[in-house]
Amino acid sequence: MWGTLDELVVKLGRVFPDLAGDDAGLLGRAFGRTGFVFLRRADVVAQAVSWLRAEQTGTWYVGGNGEIGGSAAAGGPPSFDAGRISRLVQVIGEHNTAWEAWFASAGIRPHRVSYEELDADIARVTLGILDFLGLNAPDERVILPRHERQADELNARWIERYRLESAQS
Repeated sequence: MWGTLDELVVKLGRVFPDLAGDDAGLLGRAFGRTGFVFLRRADVVAQAVSWLRAEQTGTWYVGGNGEIGGSAAAGGPPSFDAGRISRLVQVIGEHNTAWEAWFASAGIRPHRVSYEELDADIARVTLGILDFLGLNAPDERVILPRHERQADELNARWIERYRLESAQS
């Protein structure tokens, strides 16, 4: 996520001071040959609604075995907040723009993946990512999602409501 890149490169810069200020160089030194996958969601309103619900409920993901990622015990019930959704739409746009600028400044051509394509065909998109990275999936391996989809009818209602209210403003 864009919000964690600075923290990561600052920490790596302490370990590899000769590369401080060279983000791509630091990542390459720390992790070896690197490839970058840029995952974006075309429907940023849906992304903002999902983000808001995760913040409010403390549930960021539900795994296939029922494990919950986040702090669900500290979360509360979700409630529609048009102002917060607007702010998250803005933040998502800023993060996407920042990634594009970072890739351009570092001369990086990332493999681009849309969330919608990944959601529709996780196996095909995953195989495309592996191909981009020069990796092969073991033949006997089945590619399945490890997390349950959380978007539901409530998300759909919030998205519709937000779009209607935004259009009237």
